[in-house]
Amino acid sequence: MLKKAVILLAILAAIACGALWWAYENPGVVVKFALEYYGPKVMGVDVKVGEARISPGDGKGTVRGVEIGNPPGFSSARAVRLGEASVWVEPATIRSPIVLIHEIAVTGPAITYERAGGSNNLDAIQKRIAQSASAAQSAPTGTSTLSGEKRRYIIERIVIRGARVTMTNSALKGQGVTFDLPDIEMKNIGKDSGVTADEAAAIVAATVSSRIAQKVLTNIDLLRKGGVEGALDALKGLVH
Repeated sequence: MLKKAVILLAILAAIACGALWWAYENPGVVVKFALEYYGPKVMGVDVKVGEARISPGDGKGTVRGVEIGNPPGFSSARAVRLGEASVWVEPATIRSPIVLIHEIAVTGPAITYERAGGSNNLDAIQKRIAQSASAAQSAPTGTSTLSGEKRRYIIERIVIRGARVTMTNSALKGQGVTFDLPDIEMKNIGKDSGVTADEAAAIVAATVSSRIAQKVLTNIDLLRKGGVEGALDALKGLVH
């Protein structure tokens, strides 16, 4: 009996070591897990990832098929769908307390801005992220809710290209006024001492919401013609 138990433990140890090696050789698996497991804890919505591939050699890779769901009370199928995101991480820092990310480039995201009950879905997600970031700041250990670890990040550049925004409400069932968003570029996030993943997400969410607000302000007539109910009220939900 003891011999069988020892053999079983040896098999489990071998499986565990194999899993650790596989994760090391396939960091994209870790990224996919982190986004799908910790993402909902930060944003309060479902997060799905189609594929994540990152080379452990040069730290470059891609993430495809990311879908961010909608908070309760909103009828659209999702809040954001990303076409493709390329990532470039400094390999030597992956296991360091501060991880250096050279670039995150997002191409062709489809963003749904939905009004419901005097609020909007993006604002609800942004507030949830801000709460998570605030909780991470006040935590004694500095633990990041998104990463589940004490790591902080320096992100040299984030680029969002070709984004399209659809403004809608529950009555329109996902239809509405769609417009292109000018490219967004953010640099040197956390350049001094790094930021938690929660804080980085809050910065990106706030920046995207601000750019949408700017675009809406210059397209009021278009929104009126498009028949989106409460278009002017929507400005209040975006401009803080």
